[in-house]
Amino acid sequence: MSIVIEELFPEVCNLFGDSGNMRYLKLCLPEAEYVETALNDKPYFVDHDVNMIYMGPMTENTQVEVVKRLKPYKKRIEELIEKGVIFLMTGNSHEVFGKKITDVDGTEVECLGINDFHAKRDMLHRFSGLVLGNYEDIEITSFRAQFTEGFAGEGLTPFVKMTKGVPMNKQEFTEGYVKNNFYGTYLLGPLLVLNPYFTKKLLHKLCGKERTLAFEPETIKAYEARLEDFKDKKVGIH
Repeated sequence: MSIVIEELFPEVCNLFGDSGNMRYLKLCLPEAEYVETALNDKPYFVDHDVNMIYMGPMTENTQVEVVKRLKPYKKRIEELIEKGVIFLMTGNSHEVFGKKITDVDGTEVECLGINDFHAKRDMLHRFSGLVLGNYEDIEITSFRAQFTEGFAGEGLTPFVKMTKGVPMNKQEFTEGYVKNNFYGTYLLGPLLVLNPYFTKKLLHKLCGKERTLAFEPETIKAYEARLEDFKDKKVGIH
């Protein structure tokens, strides 16, 4: 059975070099079918089965447009999440699947309302830094750069339980959330390149078996060096 992976709106959802997630995935899984859906196109997942959907970070104005484009397909998205289709939403892309984004002046952006998640945005105060923590049995290393704090509610479990770095809000030392196979994460890097063991787990979910990564020895060597660097007490979080 062919594996189908859809990338949503790559022409506008591509900040911070996170399009590298898909470029690396194509190297790791070249036999899969890849579909790129432009902003003005009807998403492929609406009328077809897919195994994975990816979307990367975008501007705040683009978030509003993405919500408009996806709102007619809310029930279909909920169905796919329930079926266990993998959603990998990096940067601020996952915010559009939450309830709302609230600015400091009280202005609200209504989102899709699929996940019990909301964000508070302050465009005058950006925060960034490294993230070190654990997802299940895997250590995660990555970075963040954002204007929002994120708050996950019912039905969502933390993606990364952090040990060092900048959390997604000041109340919880966590990053991102997971719902079935929906991964909503602010992590940048790109995530799949920086974290080979997480990528291997993702590929196992897609293929049902262990896969060798593209440039696996080199990628793991770089990951181990980065892990050692992040754990060094002399290395700050910003």
